Amino acid sequence: MGSLGQELKRAREERGVTLHDIANATHIGVRFLQAIENDSYDVLPGGVFNRAFVRKFAKQVGYDEEQAIRIYEEQLEEMGGEPQRRYYTGLEDLDARPTSGNGLLFSLLALIILAAGAYAAYEYFKNPPSPTEAGGSQPLVTSTPSPTPTATPTPEPPVVAFSLRLLLIADTDQCWVKVAADEEEAEEATLKPGELREYNANEKLILNLGNAPALKVTLNGRPVSYTKLVSSQKSVVARNVVITKDNYQQFIE
Repeated sequence: MGSLGQELKRAREERGVTLHDIANATHIGVRFLQAIENDSYDVLPGGVFNRAFVRKFAKQVGYDEEQAIRIYEEQLEEMGGEPQRRYYTGLEDLDARPTSGNGLLFSLLALIILAAGAYAAYEYFKNPPSPTEAGGSQPLVTSTPSPTPTATPTPEPPVVAFSLRLLLIADTDQCWVKVAADEEEAEEATLKPGELREYNANEKLILNLGNAPALKVTLNGRPVSYTKLVSSQKSVVARNVVITKDNYQQFIE
């Protein structure tokens, strides 16, 4: 028997379906499906999401889901445990870069030096020094005024694209979800255990969740506790929770 990726790829090709067909049916990105076929688990989000992806893939190609999970766990054990992710998505990359502030400071200092040099050149050519007289009276030589140089414009700092990436997966029980991304119409669904939904937005997300304790939630790759989404500790329903680029950090654990 080959690896899990080889087995799932063989089953998919025997059924004559493409990775895009599976992505449309499961709402799992083609990039993650390709990682499973290549046994590249460091590309996947990790934890319970990986197992949910494997189950979904296996189900779509007619492969036994429990056997797929067993092969996956055996391969993880041979690898010495779940691999460290090669990259992160969304805004956490920016939060993790320790030198980004220093780079911006050096750029600003360089711009200030350039601007100061341009201003000094402008003042020099605006008021040129008087010609030097050598050995008695010499006729003054009239020089042609130099054109005033144009100051170098200060470039704007690069704009970093912002995005919100929300993952919802029903973990222990069936869950009802309704999510609107930016100005799009809200999508409503009932998730069965192991089923996943992914939502992406540039400005905001509006969440309505039923049976919230049974959900696994991540925001830009970081876990979110359901207690930060509901109105009280006793509530299990999240209503009209608005997550934006300005307040998203308050929901992250």
